[in-house]
Amino acid sequence: MGAMKLTGYADQFGVNPGQKIRFYVNCDGPKKYKVEIMKMINGDTNPRGPGLLEELISADCNGEYNGRKQVIHSGSYGYVADKAQFHLESFTMQCWIWPTTPKTHPKYWRHGAQALMGKWSNGKGYGLFINEEGHLELRVNDTKLVSGAPIRDHAWHFVAATFDGATGEAVIHHEPQIKYALDPEILPTRKKLNVKIENTPGVPFTIAAHVGRLDGGPLATSSKPAGVVMAGHYNGKIDSPRLCRVALTRQDIEMMKLGSQPGMTERRHCGPNGELASVIVGSWNFSEGINTIVGRDQGPYLYHLQLVNCPVRAMTGHNFSGHNFDWKHAPEEYGAIHFHDDDVDDARWEVDFEWSVPEGQPSAFYAAKLTTKEGDEDYIPFWVVPEIGKATAKIALMVPTISYMAYANEHLANNAGGAELLVYRIPIMQEQNMYLSEHREYGGSIYDTHTDGSGICLSSRLRPILSMRPKYDHFLTQAPWQYPADLHLVCWLESMGYRYDCITDEDVHYGGLARLEQYNVVITGSHPEHNTGAQLDALHNYTQQGGRLMYMGADGFYWVHSYHPAYDHLGNGIVTEMRRCESGIRPWRADPGEYYHQGTGELGGMWRYRGRYLHSVAGTGMSSEGFDISSYYSRTEESNDPRVAWAFEGIEFDEKLGNFGFVGGGAAGTELDIVDTMLGSPPHTLVVATSAGRHTEGYLLVTEDFGFNQQGLDGTQHPRVRSDIAYHETPNGGACFAFSSIAFCGSLPWNNCDNNISKLVGNVLDRFMMDGPLPAPPKGAIKHRGRADYDPPANKRVK
Repeated sequence: MGAMKLTGYADQFGVNPGQKIRFYVNCDGPKKYKVEIMKMINGDTNPRGPGLLEELISADCNGEYNGRKQVIHSGSYGYVADKAQFHLESFTMQCWIWPTTPKTHPKYWRHGAQALMGKWSNGKGYGLFINEEGHLELRVNDTKLVSGAPIRDHAWHFVAATFDGATGEAVIHHEPQIKYALDPEILPTRKKLNVKIENTPGVPFTIAAHVGRLDGGPLATSSKPAGVVMAGHYNGKIDSPRLCRVALTRQDIEMMKLGSQPGMTERRHCGPNGELASVIVGSWNFSEGINTIVGRDQGPYLYHLQLVNCPVRAMTGHNFSGHNFDWKHAPEEYGAIHFHDDDVDDARWEVDFEWSVPEGQPSAFYAAKLTTKEGDEDYIPFWVVPEIGKATAKIALMVPTISYMAYANEHLANNAGGAELLVYRIPIMQEQNMYLSEHREYGGSIYDTHTDGSGICLSSRLRPILSMRPKYDHFLTQAPWQYPADLHLVCWLESMGYRYDCITDEDVHYGGLARLEQYNVVITGSHPEHNTGAQLDALHNYTQQGGRLMYMGADGFYWVHSYHPAYDHLGNGIVTEMRRCESGIRPWRADPGEYYHQGTGELGGMWRYRGRYLHSVAGTGMSSEGFDISSYYSRTEESNDPRVAWAFEGIEFDEKLGNFGFVGGGAAGTELDIVDTMLGSPPHTLVVATSAGRHTEGYLLVTEDFGFNQQGLDGTQHPRVRSDIAYHETPNGGACFAFSSIAFCGSLPWNNCDNNISKLVGNVLDRFMMDGPLPAPPKGAIKHRGRADYDPPANKRVK
């Protein structure tokens, strides 16, 4: 069972010298913990390698701190602070709902009753719920009225509840949008309740949750609003909630479906008027402000809902017609918000310590190392990044923090039913995996699904990301992945004596070309899979103006990401969004009509299906993946071309390149990229080495590369299941070198960096970091080649 006593996060990924970075810590049990700022060099504990390498940094925040427990209050909802207009004697509540887990199940969904809307807490107030058996339930104080038929999951229902405080009559309306042939008739449920509403001051009006308790204790400060702890979180969509201060007739309820639009004139459509208009308390329209975290109220009081933990918007509503798939073109059909009981946008912890980074602090990978005398430990990674225009080196290592966020707190090892089939072995769990399984409030990754089975498409960095840690072995590779795998590259750079600056892809997104152009060469991490358009624009402009790019991994530039603008006031890059659409390797798929990002309105999915092929960035693109063992490369004849032969100085033609490594045992493994001029590789690209013909049946072709399933798509048969190391020039003396394998960086530190992969990368880096344009190709070296003239490397087997 997970027993982590220390977890934490920082308010920034990248911090400039002279700035302050703040840290938030949950110390659950131990009375004290120690803080040490470490420069991180290697995070792989494989005994065949250099082991954990970290360097203690003198910092004014180093020392011992008092421990305290801090908790995350996950689950999304909307609320309006308590107002006099919500203190009702009679009411009508109504909305459309599309529930995903309406019935509590002892094996799958143990959530209990779920609140739809109301002002209810601890047996006082009023609220509309779905109870444990999946029926609508009206609560007036602790008195309940239950509907006669259960709610069907993943289907639209119109629901309403009225209560007349003068007569005590209560009514529930449950009207499925679709009625099937054998469905029984669902009549309104009526009952007289001998009760008067008790309105508790301080309890807000809520949507998709109810107030569990008002709590002045320290663990409630991270709830929102502070001191108000929610419970009864709802899973599913809600569309067009309305609240009136009287018990409406069924006809008036129908009129209220149209909402409230004040300002009647003879030439302008309006909402309810006369007596009906006078009783409206709130009329929320979720099709407005989709890129915000505010639920707009069109009622007379403008009681806009504050949305907490970033529920999913740009969701098809009850009136979705299927004609417009972009919410910006038909926002009135996107009036639904999908709430989840495990959404999280910000842990909202209190600051425990901070570090004022000194001027002149070298740019590098850093972490706040937390330890206790009892043996507990955690690391909080961050990067010291130079300000734009203040580069301290010719080399920039572009850290793929968007990809770190995409994989943040991944649950696949525990929750994916086919995990063993994917990795060809039994996944070995880390302490973090077990802890996250018990603490769903820490949120999941964009590779996970919510508790209701819908895909997670939003990820925040303002929470502990326990998978982004040194010493962490990922279940896919049983070796470092993402952050700790990129430390293989850092270890090599440090061991070889290269001076480099760290920049994050977040920095590139916000800084554009100005962030890159001060460097002679930009090096990627091992797995820069997730990228924004602004980041890719900056990389393109950089290489076109003479910059050099070393693509150190594979599966890069694959998914469309964006940063949610509603969190810009908290800093850069707080919440990233990705929608998985019709194609690409994906553990879940968005529903039709829900492919466009709620934050920016752009089409999600793969960059390839936005016309921006992966291969056009660095010359190669994703072709296959497999997670059993890694292989190696052989040089091709094109490696002797004078344009690129310099990269192989000191390496014999017949050497096996990378038949060693800390990720799968070789340099060519896990996920692989190839040259394909039909998919954007420049026609003058040289394939200088390939792993063709050396992969197992555990390696499979990516789904976007074939139209229907058939035999022969694995690494023992299909020619596209390979990795190509490739080189091409860019204008103005620039160039790109693509090493095309996620496992590649795991070979760099092998044998204390004395190996042919290290030699190859060193040759390339030494040339790419030169001042001025790269030498022009020799005369006669360039051959005009169209796409139809390109032949892929032969699929030869090596004995």
